[in-house]
Amino acid sequence: MSSSILSRKRRRLTSSPSPPIRAQIPKLGDIAPALPMTPPDPDGPSGSPVNALSASISTAIHVISTERAGLAHLERIYLTDKLARDNMERAVTTVASTVSSGGKLVISGVGKSGKIGEKVVATMNSLGVQSTFLHPTEALHGDLGMVKPNDTVLLITFSGKTPELLRLLPHLPATVTLIAITAHMQPSLCPLLTSSNCTDSILLAAPVHEHEEISFGLPAPMTSTTVALALGDALALAVSRKLHTLPGKGPAEVFRGFHPGGAIGAASRASMTPVSEPASGSTPGSSLFSDDLLAERGSQMVPAIPPNDGPYVSDIGTPFDLIPCLPTHSSQDPAEIKIIDVLRAAIRSPSAEPWVSLSPTAIIPPSQVRALAEEADVDIKLKDLPNAAGVIVHRKDWFQVPKYSTVSDVKRMSTETNEDDHGHSTTRAGTRSTMRPVVAVTDAVTGDVISVLEGKELLNYIS
Repeated sequence: MSSSILSRKRRRLTSSPSPPIRAQIPKLGDIAPALPMTPPDPDGPSGSPVNALSASISTAIHVISTERAGLAHLERIYLTDKLARDNMERAVTTVASTVSSGGKLVISGVGKSGKIGEKVVATMNSLGVQSTFLHPTEALHGDLGMVKPNDTVLLITFSGKTPELLRLLPHLPATVTLIAITAHMQPSLCPLLTSSNCTDSILLAAPVHEHEEISFGLPAPMTSTTVALALGDALALAVSRKLHTLPGKGPAEVFRGFHPGGAIGAASRASMTPVSEPASGSTPGSSLFSDDLLAERGSQMVPAIPPNDGPYVSDIGTPFDLIPCLPTHSSQDPAEIKIIDVLRAAIRSPSAEPWVSLSPTAIIPPSQVRALAEEADVDIKLKDLPNAAGVIVHRKDWFQVPKYSTVSDVKRMSTETNEDDHGHSTTRAGTRSTMRPVVAVTDAVTGDVISVLEGKELLNYIS
């Protein structure tokens, strides 16, 4: 062996970047990957593009390529390993069942893994999967109170033996399901799972193809946290798709409802802005406002008015398509529904206000849902309540306003409606006393309800 080759090998053993790893990404059909799985060989041909880059750019590309390799390795595991696939399926089903039954996902971790856990919590909540972060040290100083017996706990730790998490385990309710994202491939090799007193545990394998100390010359969590984050995102979207299955109420609609701010919110609003019909359109404009069609929309529909200054009512209401709807037979009287069923539906609501829909034309406002939660007997039917008539608000009693109505517009329309009904002028106090319990923002063309809010909630903006 020549001296140049020997010196080259010695140089590799002492340098920080890792040597190429010979594992390859599997072909998908006959299509080979465009790039190798591992970072480029730093001792490649002198004329290669890598050697023409600065040290900083070479380092950056090395990190990106290494983490890409880690994700490809993770993908291969969940494509080829049956245990990994089965555990992911169990985790998705478990979290979805927990949330749909009124529980939540509690995520915990320390250090960089804790930061990943906080990001996964944010993603879960934005997709309608109720989650919270529990710091394991704070848990032992009182925060354990947030963990309920019907919750699921997800622990993120590469080693699977983080001391803070091991100290937390004995204090978790034995009824919670424990999920662990660790580098282990077998549950029997993960100290967290073997030390747990929980009756049910699930391992989500998140190993790396190469440890960071080999890849980068230091043990800073980089590839391992990228892999854990990707697995957390995968779990979040899979659970959201299992939870939110109704047409028009899927994960995309849930996410838009929870993300009204920033560039994402602006893009969502722009995508829902009506586009003007071209002059050559096949549908005559007059047919949209025919007498028959207008009659179907109900006598309370207020004609559309130009937008004015001030907040739109639709911006402060709850999107109608995010309100959970209780499944009922078409012939069933909504008043036959039990209080417990209403409360279960309210818990599933992804919105901040617990509206419950009994049918497209019957709804229970949040204030009434909260009142039902105070009832001593939740097994009775709504019709058996002393104030049964006021619990369910039917569409004929909704105050319907156009899509672009401002708060001031609604105040004016409510006053005018009162004057028409009573034949005299109504004061501000009169407006308060006669504001209908439900204000529905409605599309003036289709008659579809866009969002709803309680009349007394609107009064907070009027005063």
